[in-house]
Parts: sequence; structure tokens; C-alpha cells
Amino acid sequence: MQRTCVIYESKYGTTEEIAGAIALVLGPARTCRPEEFTDDLTSFDLFVIGTPIYNGNIAPSVRRFVETNARWLKKKPVALFCTCLNIPKGRSYLAELQDYLGKDVPAVAFGGRLDTAKLDRDDRTALTLYARKTDFVLEDRDLTSMRAVAAFALALREKNECLEGRVPEDELLTGIETFLRSHRTGVLATGHGDRVRATPIDYIYANGMVYIYSEGGEKFAHLIQNPATALAIYNDDTSPEEIRGLQLSGRAEILRPESPGHREALLLRGIDMERLAGFTIEMNVIRITPIKAEYLNAAFKKEGCAIRQVYRFPLKGSRVPLPQMP
Repeated sequence: MQRTCVIYESKYGTTEEIAGAIALVLGPARTCRPEEFTDDLTSFDLFVIGTPIYNGNIAPSVRRFVETNARWLKKKPVALFCTCLNIPKGRSYLAELQDYLGKDVPAVAFGGRLDTAKLDRDDRTALTLYARKTDFVLEDRDLTSMRAVAAFALALREKNECLEGRVPEDELLTGIETFLRSHRTGVLATGHGDRVRATPIDYIYANGMVYIYSEGGEKFAHLIQNPATALAIYNDDTSPEEIRGLQLSGRAEILRPESPGHREALLLRGIDMERLAGFTIEMNVIRITPIKAEYLNAAFKKEGCAIRQVYRFPLKGSRVPLPQMP
């Protein structure tokens, strides 16, 4: 799997916190300061470099690191970030590093955090003088947004997925659908607001969609407010050399008895109208249209490919609908 090294400098902890969050999303990963960087880390696949901005300048240790290692860094995927109190101007601070690495290197500025009680004497003096000359107010402020950090890290993850050894798409889709059809159970994740739920379920995969049958429950409280779902399916008790698992992200539709497609979905489960008439409760169907599959298969390594492969399904309109029953 692709490994990421996040190199950062941090004086008061904000840049370190953001570097750690980025490493979590991009993992497997390693974080280190410039002076902790060792030659063995040059074999990593992706490098993210972060710096705080003080007095309009990037951290000297970060500048030295980039200048010293620019030759081999230019041959690797690299991204830059800074933390500062002037977000609109933030990316311009990173132009100096882009001069070494290339203007097309992704660069983003995140809001920083100012805790006046933690300022050392030199920083307090510098900020006090700056405040006297400008309209800057020396007061506590927190401009950090972990939502923005997560979005940046996810964008990097998706961008660099295509850099790993890829399984041909047709072959990958065949493998994913074979895996889906060879299993019947998994865990369905749903959520809205600050509530989340993971529900053990059984399912049927047919016609490019996942069908889950349920009388009701808390998962529907989430689905009626947020149709985004994720389904985890995996092999039990496997060694690292044989690991196989699938995470399927998609959008769910709830098929009530009066909904179009409900009868056809029940027939997939072997429930016809005669049998349904004997039920004393209503049987609902959750129909999930897959959007993205993340397939983990150790066998891919033998083919010279990354063991984690990502497949994005075509739009729903390109799928053949279930035939309507009379």
C-alpha cells in the first residue's frame, strides 16, 4: 500500500496537530520534523510538507529541508500546507517552496490558532509591535478547521490512488462483483448528525445493486434523513497473505410496499405475493446503488498491483433497471 511521510515544523502545536490528522487519513503514514527525517524515508510514496507562518515567513527548518532535498522530492508526489492567521494570503507564503519543487505542487493554507498566554517573549513582542502598526488585534483566536484538513487529505488520497499499480477496470469490476455474490452478510453503516450506526445485515447483490430486507429499526431513522451508506464485507480469520475485504459506498433508497420496484425486489429474495400475503408485518427493502468500491485483496500483490484497489461505478442511469413484473 502507498506510504505517506508528513514532514512538519510546529512551535505551539497547531501544525503538528494538522500534520497528525493528515497522516491519519493518508495512512499508512509517518510524521516527523525535518531534523528527524532519515534516508530510509525517501522510499515512501507521497510526501506532505507543512509549516507554520511566523512574521510572514515559513519555518527556517522547513525551508532548509526542501532546499536540501529538492532534487529527489521533485521526482515524488508532494503536497504543501501552512498554518497562518491570514488565510487568503496563506498560499502565497508557500510560493517559495514551490519555486524549489514546481509550481504545480498542490498547496493549501489552513487557519492557525493564537493563544496569547502561550506566546514566548519574542513572539509577543513582535506581535505587539505589528499590532501597533496595523489594525491587527492581539487576542486569542482559533481559525483551525478540521473539516478543511480532512477534505484536503481526502483529495490527496483520491488523487494519488491512480499512482499505485492498477488492476484493469474490467477485471477489477469482475472481481468485486464475484466477491459480492459469494457473500451474503456484512455490516451496514448509516448515520446523520452526530448519530451513527453499524448494523449486521444479510443482503443480495443483483443487477448491480445491493438489496437488504428489513421489518424496520434505527437504521431507517438515519436513511430517511441521509441516504449515504457504506457496506463492509470481508472474509473471516484470514492471514495477511490472504486478506480480502470490500467497502462499498453508495446511496440508499427505501422501498416500501407501495414503492415501485418493491415487488421485484422481494422476488429476488424468493418472496412472492402469495407468501407475502401471509406476513402480519410489512417487509421493507433497502436498495443501495453503489458509487465507490474499495477492494482489498492480497492476491493483487502477486500481479504487481497495489492490494487496495478503488473502483467508481458508472452513474445510476447507465445501469439496466430491473424488469417490471406484471
